[in-house]
Amino acid sequence: MNTISLPQTMSVSDARINLYDLISDVSNKLRRFVITHKGQPKAIVMPIEDVEAWEETLDILSNKKLMKDIRQGNADFKAGRGIPLEVVMKSMGI
Repeated sequence: MNTISLPQTMSVSDARINLYDLISDVSNKLRRFVITHKGQPKAIVMPIEDVEAWEETLDILSNKKLMKDIRQGNADFKAGRGIPLEVVMKSMGI
C-alpha cells in the first residue's frame, strides 16, 4: 500500500520514477498531477472520467441548438412555466 504522498506538481523525471504510484493515485484517489519539463508545466495526468466529462461538456457547449434549448428551458423554469414531474410520469404511465 502506498503511504508516500506525491506532490501535485512534479517533473517528468519524478513522474517516470513514480509512475506506478502516480497512476494508482489518479485512478484510486481521483487526484490530478501537473507534469513539468524544464520547470514549465507541460501535461496533466488525470482520471479518464474527468477527460470524458470535459469532452461531453465541450460537445454540449459547441452545439448551438442544444444550448439554445437549454437557455430556453432555464428561462421557462425561472418564469414558472413547466410541468410537474408527477404529471409527466403519470402521462407516461410511470
